[in-house]
Amino acid sequence: MFLNKNYYKIVVAILPIMTAFSTNFTESAFPKMEPIDWPHKPIFVQPGSNMEVLGMSNNHPVPLGVPFEIDSLIFKGKVLLRFRNAPSNAPDESAAYFKGRKRLMQTVIQGQFKRPISMSDVYVGSIFAQPLAGAPPPTMTKIMDAIIRRIAPGLILDLSSASPKVIALLAGTAQTMSIDSPGTEPDITLPVIEENVGSTLGKNVATKSKRRKHLSNPKKAAAYGFNTDRVYTFHTYDDTMDYGRGTMHIPMYGEYDIKPSIGRQPLSLTAVTQDGDILYDLRVWHESHRK
Repeated sequence: MFLNKNYYKIVVAILPIMTAFSTNFTESAFPKMEPIDWPHKPIFVQPGSNMEVLGMSNNHPVPLGVPFEIDSLIFKGKVLLRFRNAPSNAPDESAAYFKGRKRLMQTVIQGQFKRPISMSDVYVGSIFAQPLAGAPPPTMTKIMDAIIRRIAPGLILDLSSASPKVIALLAGTAQTMSIDSPGTEPDITLPVIEENVGSTLGKNVATKSKRRKHLSNPKKAAAYGFNTDRVYTFHTYDDTMDYGRGTMHIPMYGEYDIKPSIGRQPLSLTAVTQDGDILYDLRVWHESHRK
């Protein structure tokens, strides 16, 4: 049994391990718009308070299936989100992306950093503004524990504090990563984004497998940095977490409903530095949170 390192973001998000990590993550209220009116029902994706979606207030849902522009303290760029079991603003393109694949969601982040930052300092995953509501059954805990032991040393688990989180190094987590001069970056709406880091970072991380293994280790990632003169593209997909249904697909266990475990709060798609500066922050509400 093995899960890709990207999958642990939610899969292990219910295990009690303490870790020190500073965040500026703030609680968000349930959307004012009634679920029946949500354009992407059963989910509502909105920006967190520490990030701006250009041309849109934080109370409105971001578009799905088409890029939208974001701006935060340390990053400016655009985002593309696709969810298999949620309506899309570009349904044909989203259907084509998922056709023949087991993937349940896709995230593409592209843009420029506003200041140089070490690759050992930028984490991505899920952060919760409130304590988790519950824990998984013992059988699932054993399965998750086995998964955790295979995960890269950059993983941070903090599930018993007031602000739980499950995050890992961004540069070692993305399935594909591209570093380009402005104007030569890839089109993020394409179904395939090619790996392109070797010419910038060197032969030790020239392939996807080498990069992910090397840059998931904080000590090794500390030798590399995000610069302000390049455009970075991070492509991530997941075939474990089904945001539309609020469930996880766990090998040897089946489909697990995580909504009762996290309580009445959203899942998050968040990238953050160890000092708590937000790269991007998106909250994914499910209609069941209204109940």
